[in-house]
Amino acid sequence: MLKQRILTAMVLLAVAIVFLLVLPLSWFPVLVLTIYGLMAWEWAGLTQLTEPRQRLIYLGLSVFVFVLPMVDVLQLTHTLVWQIYTFMLTLAVLIAVRLFARQGEWPAGWSTLALGFGVLWLSNFAWSVLSLVEALGVGWLLYAMSLVWVTDTGAYFSGRAFGKTKLALKVSPGKTWEGVVGGVSLAVLLSVLVAWQTDMPWWSMMVLALIVSFLSIYGDLFESALKRQVGVKDSSNMLPGHGGWLDRFDALLLAIPLFWLLWQGMMLS
Repeated sequence: MLKQRILTAMVLLAVAIVFLLVLPLSWFPVLVLTIYGLMAWEWAGLTQLTEPRQRLIYLGLSVFVFVLPMVDVLQLTHTLVWQIYTFMLTLAVLIAVRLFARQGEWPAGWSTLALGFGVLWLSNFAWSVLSLVEALGVGWLLYAMSLVWVTDTGAYFSGRAFGKTKLALKVSPGKTWEGVVGGVSLAVLLSVLVAWQTDMPWWSMMVLALIVSFLSIYGDLFESALKRQVGVKDSSNMLPGHGGWLDRFDALLLAIPLFWLLWQGMMLS
């Protein structure tokens, strides 16, 4: 398993390097669209579309929604409508996680709602990624992603060392509040270092990191709840040793749009 994980990670890293550092930036949307399509395929499976034909239709609809604003996606994500839209999507995820944490399942009809939500959720992530790169550059996208990665790493080690108080037992039994504190603290420390290196306002950077890192955990929990609802361990087996694309991007689906929303709100751009 470890060998598979390492090999898959190396392949993914190589692809990322090619698209981010070798090819012209005009190729970047191709990478985003590809990953978006793969996640939409997995999402369809998790929301009980089992027939390939059904999943292809869902994939086609998802791609259609994704490309609608592509004439100027950056302008779209600077509007008040998009900002409210992103806030409401984030709020919906938080409510869904807390509901599952209390009841251990979602009520009847959840799959129909989840199908529609998936199109909105995934497309907004893709729009935010493209907007962030266009406005700020690849480096700030990697920083936003790093906030999630260090949160996950810090939460893992803090949870193992000090974890006692469960965060959401029915969703993810291994997550603890002690782990959350450790993960968020590490992300905030990273933000201070980045602010120091870039001359960005350190207080705004710390608040941004605090909110994004904490709420990114709910992105992870949301996908965990979705998988528990249908009784599967991974979103797919596309990435040997890692599961599926949704398993790798779950926290980022919430974190990247939120990062871009808060960046604008704090007038950092």
